[in-house]
Amino acid sequence: MVIGTGGHAAEVCAYVSHLGDVDAGAPRLLGCVDDTASRDLALGLEVLGNMRHLGQLLLAHPCLRLIAASGDNMLRRVMVARAEALGADASAWWTLVHPHASIGASVEIGGGTCVAPGAIVTTRSRIGRHCILNVKASVSHDATIGDFVNINPGAVVAGSVRIGDGCYIGAGATIIDKVTIGQGTVVGAGAVVVEDVPANATVVGVPARVIKYHSASWEPTAIARRA
Repeated sequence: MVIGTGGHAAEVCAYVSHLGDVDAGAPRLLGCVDDTASRDLALGLEVLGNMRHLGQLLLAHPCLRLIAASGDNMLRRVMVARAEALGADASAWWTLVHPHASIGASVEIGGGTCVAPGAIVTTRSRIGRHCILNVKASVSHDATIGDFVNINPGAVVAGSVRIGDGCYIGAGATIIDKVTIGQGTVVGAGAVVVEDVPANATVVGVPARVIKYHSASWEPTAIARRA
């Protein structure tokens, strides 16, 4: 079951279909649930209902597997919080690894994470829960990626990098080795990060520089208000 009906949800649905093409035992897509999109606006996705309907499905199908599909990290976290309030436990969250992704030895990938086609995780790295490792993004050895992180297409995360929860790494950005990025930080598209970045900042440029700070909206109280 996919939570969401936007562009990223459409990609996730396509990835599930690709898995079925190469593995007859892969999970079958039941459909999508979303509180905001109408059936007419979901662009061909099978919309089964809203989040209340998800609660009914969880009761009827204890083995139902879920993935929250939104490129907005905060919205994705709210989706997860709502699903868990309806009864989804940790085992319900499905880790989707596209058959054309490359995952090396000693890599840990958290529940609810999506690894897109062409993405690479080399070895001895941890990708957190409910992350997006997008098309042709790469994560090198000994990196630690927090929960609810979005690493956009073509971004490069070098060895021994640490990225905090809720970070958004823009398309084509590069983070050199051994850099730490605080939670909730945004790295602009094409930026090259060569030194540590504090939490709740936005950095852009080559080399990347802080252009602004924003509120610490990644704290649990903020999530609870939005859920």
